[in-house]
Amino acid sequence: PHGRGIFHNKQKTFVNWINEGDHLRIISMEMGGDVKGVFTRLAEGANLITEGVKKVTGEETAFMSHPIFGMITCCPSNIGTGMRGSVHILVPKLIAKIGFAAIDKMCRERNCQARGSSGEHSAVVDRIDVSNWRRIGFPEYMLVNDMIMCANFLAEEEDKLPDEPAEPAP
Repeated sequence: PHGRGIFHNKQKTFVNWINEGDHLRIISMEMGGDVKGVFTRLAEGANLITEGVKKVTGEETAFMSHPIFGMITCCPSNIGTGMRGSVHILVPKLIAKIGFAAIDKMCRERNCQARGSSGEHSAVVDRIDVSNWRRIGFPEYMLVNDMIMCANFLAEEEDKLPDEPAEPAP
C-alpha cells in the first residue's frame, strides 16, 4: 500500500517499519545472546532517527510525548517507552510438561509475556517469544532486564526437566 515500507540494513539486523501498526517501528535483532549489542544498536539507531526528524522538521522534539505517560503511540498498549524487548527461547520440555498457558503465567509474574515465536497468537511448538509487557513509567533498561531475568528463569526451569519425553500438557 501507498505510504508504507520496510527498510533495513544489509545484515537485516536493524529494521524500520513505516506506517504498520505504529507510525514507526524500530527493530534491532540478531541470532545469539548478545542482548547488549542488540540494545546498543537499537539506541544508536533510534537516536539517529530522532536527530534526523528534528533536523528535517526544525522542531525541538521528534516525537509526541507526555511528561507522565511517556511516548504517545498509535497502539495504546505501547504508550510509555513504546519498547518491547523480546527473545526467542527453546523450551520444548517445559511446553510439553506444563503447557503454554502456565508458561505465560510464569512470565507475567515476572513482568513479561509469552507469545508464539511467529508473533502474537501464533502456534507454539518448541520455542516461545518472551517479552516485557510493561511500558508506562519504566526506563528501557529495566524493561530489557525484566526480559533477561524471565528468559533466564525459563531456561533454568527447562534445564531442571529430564530429557525423556514428557506427557503432553492438558
